[in-house]
Amino acid sequence: MNKSAILLITFLCGIILISVLTAVLVYFPVSKSSATDGPPENGTLKYSREMMQKEYPGLGTDYVIFEGDNGEKIYAYLKGDGPMQGYDLFNNLNVFTTLVASASTDLSYIQDVFSVLEEIVSFTLYTREHPEGIKVESLEDVADGFNATRKTKFITHGWMSSGSSETCMNIKEGFLNRSDVNVFIMDWSLVADVIVYPVPAAATRPISVYLAEFVNYLIEYVGVDPIDVHFVGHSLGAHISGFAGRQIRAGKIGRITGLDPALPLFDSNPEERINHNDSHFVDIIHTCAGFLGIEDAIGHADFYPNGGTAPQPGCSYFDLTESCSHGKSWKLFAKSITIPDPLLACKDKKDKKQCEDGVPMGEPTPSHARGTYYLKTD
Repeated sequence: MNKSAILLITFLCGIILISVLTAVLVYFPVSKSSATDGPPENGTLKYSREMMQKEYPGLGTDYVIFEGDNGEKIYAYLKGDGPMQGYDLFNNLNVFTTLVASASTDLSYIQDVFSVLEEIVSFTLYTREHPEGIKVESLEDVADGFNATRKTKFITHGWMSSGSSETCMNIKEGFLNRSDVNVFIMDWSLVADVIVYPVPAAATRPISVYLAEFVNYLIEYVGVDPIDVHFVGHSLGAHISGFAGRQIRAGKIGRITGLDPALPLFDSNPEERINHNDSHFVDIIHTCAGFLGIEDAIGHADFYPNGGTAPQPGCSYFDLTESCSHGKSWKLFAKSITIPDPLLACKDKKDKKQCEDGVPMGEPTPSHARGTYYLKTD
C-alpha cells in the first residue's frame, strides 16, 4: 500500500472518530453535577434534555414518546394542547367526586362507589390456585379464590399502560412465584390511555378513592389485616397508591412501593403526591429523576440505581431515552422479586457494582431501611 493510500485511510478514520465523539457529546455531554442536576450518576456521562431537544424539539416538555407493544412509537402529550380524546371520561369522574363528598363507612356507600366507576376501573385477582385471574365484577366476587389470611398485593400501572401490560404481569408473576399471596391488578387504562397527560394526572385522586374503598371493604367485611397490604404503583400509579393509602380507615397499610413516581404536575406541593406518611413503610425506586420521575427523596427509603436518572443501562435510544429509563424502575422491581442474589444498595455514591453490608432494593427491602441508597445495575 503506498503512502498516499495510508494517509487517506488515516484521514478518513480520523473523520469517523470525530463524528462519533461529537454525537456522544451532543446527546450525553459530560457535565459536573450540581444541586439542581439531581443525584450524580455512577458513570461519567450525563443525559441532557436540552441537547436532546435540539434534535427533537419539545421532547420531554411538550410530549413523550413511548414504545408500543409492536415496537411502534406512540406520541403522548404532556400539555393540554394535544388531541383532546378522552375528556368525556370526566363526566363519570365528576359524578364520582360528588359521591365521595358524602363518604361514609357503611357498605351501601362502598357499593355506590363501585357502581359509578365499574366501567372505568377494574380489579383482577390472581392466586396460585387461580393464575388465570378472576375479574372482580362485584364486591361479592372477592370471596371466590381470596384468602384473607394471606398477604395481599395491589399493582397499579401508570400513564399509557394497562392491567395487562408487562409492568403488571411481570410483577404479578414474580409475586406468585415467590410466595403464596393474593395479587390484585387494578386496571384504569380507559383513563390512563388518554394521550393528553393532564387528564389521567387529574384522575389520580378519584381513582385512588376507588382503590381505597375496595381495600376498606376487604378490611372491614372480609377480615384483611391492613399491615398485610402492599401497594405497588408505577408512575401515576405510584401517586394513586399513595393517595389511596391515606384513605384507609382502619389505619395505615403495611407498605407502599413507588416506582419512579411521575414528576409532571406533581412537583409543586409535596403533600399532593406520594410521600412517607402514606403507609407504615414507603420505598421509592427512582430511574428517571428530574425528567419524567420525581427527583426528591420522598419515602422512608429512596433508591437511585445508576444515579437514579436517565439514561439507564440499555436506554440510550435517543428519543426513547426518557420513557425507557422511566420504565426501568418496574423492571428492576420485578427482577428483585425472584433473583437469588439481592440488588444491594448502599449510601456511598462511589462507582461499584455492589457494596458491603448493603440494603436490598425492591421487594426484599426491609421495613427498617431509612435514607437514600445507590447502586449499579445492568
